[in-house]
Amino acid sequence: MKHVSLRSPEESDFEFLASLRRDSTLQALLLNVVASTDDGAVAEWLERRKTDPNGCFMVIADSETDEPIGFAQITNIHHRNRHGFAGIVIAQNAQGRGLGRIAMESLVAMAKEKHHLEKILLEVRADNLVARSLYESIGFRTVGTLRSHFRTEDNLYDVVLMEKQL
Repeated sequence: MKHVSLRSPEESDFEFLASLRRDSTLQALLLNVVASTDDGAVAEWLERRKTDPNGCFMVIADSETDEPIGFAQITNIHHRNRHGFAGIVIAQNAQGRGLGRIAMESLVAMAKEKHHLEKILLEVRADNLVARSLYESIGFRTVGTLRSHFRTEDNLYDVVLMEKQL
């Protein structure tokens, strides 16, 4: 059986996380445009993610080897209304093996158990059909589409807003 764990980032994860941050194609799928990707900028990004009082940032690791295969985060946690935005990233060489599903299910469980959230939301590019299918299969539903919402240098994309009651 495939297993992943969500754990706090370690210093030894830096190069792996930096490689994800520096991948402009991946960042565009994440609805993100990164201005700077030198070591200092990546370190600042990681520090912001790790110390955000309204979020959590975890490394997705192979349970057997503890090697990082991605990251998961909850951002914009609204403590009073008990919701936040979730997202995961799985490195390309670890995709297609069901690890994203396990990681997302673990993140949803963490949102409910540790952060006491009652709803989790996410935004996904409309053309990211693999991710949308995964989210739907674990109980997310589409609540709207933001037309022409995300721009890369070459294209303009619709973004789908999804939610899951916990």
